[in-house]
Amino acid sequence: MSAVLVAALLVISCSKDKPTGSVSFDRPAVFLETGTEVTVGFTASANIAPSSFSLSGVPTGWPEPLLDAEARTITVVSPTEVNDETDANGTLTLTCAPAGGLVASATLFVGVVKQDDRSGKPANSYLVNEGDVYYTFDGMHKGDGKSSLATAAVDIVWQSVSGLVKYLAFDEEKGEVSFYMAAGDEENSVTEGNAVIGAYNAAGELIWSWHIWAVNYDPDAADAAVDMNGYTIMRYNLGALGNKNTTDAEKLASYGMYYQWGRKDPFIGPSTYLAASGSSATMYNASGSRVTLATAASAAETGTMEYAVRNPLTFITVEGKDADWFYPTAASVVDERWSDNAKTVNDPCPYGWRVAPAAAFDGLEIVGTPTAGDETKLGWTLKAGTSGPEDFFFGAGRRIYTNGTIQNVYIPATRADIAQPWVGFYWTTGQKDGLSPAFHFWYEKSTVEGGVETVPYGRANGMQVRCVKDTAKR
Repeated sequence: MSAVLVAALLVISCSKDKPTGSVSFDRPAVFLETGTEVTVGFTASANIAPSSFSLSGVPTGWPEPLLDAEARTITVVSPTEVNDETDANGTLTLTCAPAGGLVASATLFVGVVKQDDRSGKPANSYLVNEGDVYYTFDGMHKGDGKSSLATAAVDIVWQSVSGLVKYLAFDEEKGEVSFYMAAGDEENSVTEGNAVIGAYNAAGELIWSWHIWAVNYDPDAADAAVDMNGYTIMRYNLGALGNKNTTDAEKLASYGMYYQWGRKDPFIGPSTYLAASGSSATMYNASGSRVTLATAASAAETGTMEYAVRNPLTFITVEGKDADWFYPTAASVVDERWSDNAKTVNDPCPYGWRVAPAAAFDGLEIVGTPTAGDETKLGWTLKAGTSGPEDFFFGAGRRIYTNGTIQNVYIPATRADIAQPWVGFYWTTGQKDGLSPAFHFWYEKSTVEGGVETVPYGRANGMQVRCVKDTAKR
């Protein structure tokens, strides 16, 4: 990855008590390699004279930027290297004022960061695991890298942390989406969370979206995946920020995202690890305002892939437990949902990975014997056969098909007992008689026992996903 410069803007307007003026930069961010320069344009109101513009706040060790007030540009030069005597980042402040008026300003953040270009690795989900990095990807094609998009702009649909995705931009000339991720608390880490970036056409309609999975996890690292039944399986649920069962925070981080079968877009997890019938975690838009999950009953208009793609925040509901969110009249069209055979255009996994087929979970068994106290674990370590490899699977439950709410308790088939502590559901790519197999495990507190099986479920349920290597079948 090459080093680049990132710049952001903040506009401060003037008071109404005196003559007003305003100034803003033309782009939310600019990037360049070390030892080079970039010219940034800005716009100012007509009542501001060129002589009133000034710059301040140049980072230590950086060359003085060139301000051309007549041309309304600033040329920023990055240092040839960043060391103990040169700041990695800082802020430039452009100030101006109309005659007799108050000061208006625009603040430019500048920093030397790395670049990670994903343009050659198309997907509907981008796992980013390094902070202080400028990421780019192809914004003119769907996740298969082939199907074209008429993208004119991008915006944040939702993010789990306010300000998680920074300086989001779309370069129409390059057809490139770009954003910046801040560093986490640890060295070489990223600020963790999930986000969805939407692509919009010239009419302002949402036409596609991509999931950003920011997590300090590299599935290609040693021991970061597990081989079971001839498949290499990620150790984290798709969208999860961990896979542990110890503290409350670790449990909450291990949920991951929920997916209706065949849809590429994630639904956020619960606000608390005790999600017996939990509310969703808080989501934010680009400005920091809260956004909420919506629901829509499956119908001829809403039960289509086109509607699902254009409404990534809408959970499509049904009445029957074995029903598909895909409306019956839509079944006659080509089904571009998930497949046992190959990664599809709507597969939600990162590049090089795809949704696991049912065969990946064949024969998994509980490690040890369920005992009293297991209800506090919210999951089990499972193994492939008596001496096969092991991994922990979290009991994240599902989003219920009738209303999209999260429920991670087990309700016995007789419904005679009280709801049990927890249950886990993981979608697979299989298709059978209008249903799809889900890898399913549960714990019954009343009998101190549990079970593991793969059974068909209605596709309107929202469940977890574990990704397998796209070429893992050996």
